[in-house]
Amino acid sequence: FDRERTLVINCIPNGSLSGAAGEQELIDRGYRHHLSGMALFEALMCRMNARSGFDAKVCIDTTFCNWCACERLSSLLYRQCKKDGLTIFADELVLPVATFVINQKCTLKCLHCGQYMNNYLPEDRINFSLERIKKDIDRFSAAVDAIGFVSIIGGEPFLHPTLNEIIDIVLAKPNFGVLGITTNGVCDISDEHLGKLRNMKSRLIFSDYTKALTEKQRCLFAKNVKRASESGINFTIGQPLWSTPASLRKMNLPEATKIAMKGSCNSRNSCKTIQNGVYYPCTTTAGIGSHHLVDYPCDWARIDDTCSAEELRIKIKEIDERPYYESCDHCCEGGELLTLPGEQGVSYRYGHI
Repeated sequence: FDRERTLVINCIPNGSLSGAAGEQELIDRGYRHHLSGMALFEALMCRMNARSGFDAKVCIDTTFCNWCACERLSSLLYRQCKKDGLTIFADELVLPVATFVINQKCTLKCLHCGQYMNNYLPEDRINFSLERIKKDIDRFSAAVDAIGFVSIIGGEPFLHPTLNEIIDIVLAKPNFGVLGITTNGVCDISDEHLGKLRNMKSRLIFSDYTKALTEKQRCLFAKNVKRASESGINFTIGQPLWSTPASLRKMNLPEATKIAMKGSCNSRNSCKTIQNGVYYPCTTTAGIGSHHLVDYPCDWARIDDTCSAEELRIKIKEIDERPYYESCDHCCEGGELLTLPGEQGVSYRYGHI
């Protein structure tokens, strides 16, 4: 192909960072002219628009778009929240996606887990208390105007004994668009779980790692998918595009480099994480903070250190608007695309964590 005269339309990716990874691969191969498939879909084909207003059913029924990358979802939701009088602040704080991590334990041992599950100390491989999670959801929801996509992950969320109650807490919030529970499918998903997800704002998201799993694990995955299908809930099955996560080693980068890294980082838009009482603006800050590698108090906000929705909101905006994070110094090793997402094992690459 004549790369200077070729336009590439990137497919709609599965995952929060895979769109950026796909775009970078095109650039690295010399294709300078490219369009985002997700942006093209939003502009030409999405049935939700300014005239129709926000409709969660449209998002739920459209199973091939990427909620993590959708700007229309959060924009129209915010308009609806304003119309309904739910926004009480003078300025705007709207998040396309917010991820609530509810546990630090999993049924798999993925070699390149983006949550670094293999590296938690035994005493840290826990389910967070329902009280803690409810407080995080309540406080964070009150501090922002709208959240397009609320993502619940682990670890493995279905290992949490009060997952159904957590779902109820999210569904009671008026300022979120859609809810997704992401699972590896190699777990016990009960009839009660499936019943709780039978509503028009929730989706069960199966991450398919079966190419990397044992026959027993593949059978359990297939059983859960079959039961989800028979239950009538909304669900999707996807093979995520994975790249190696940051090693989290400190690299002593110059300030200018860290500023440039944050300015071009997709994670700061799609990977905002609330985990065990802490707001982290990206996955690298969450990895460093949740594993207690280094204390960078200016890189994240402890929810209990604030006394009101307004105070937490100010703290979130201060952190988001920082020119760079000290955690950026730990974020330059990684990003190589993996041929086998979900490969099992423990890597020496993260042994220092």
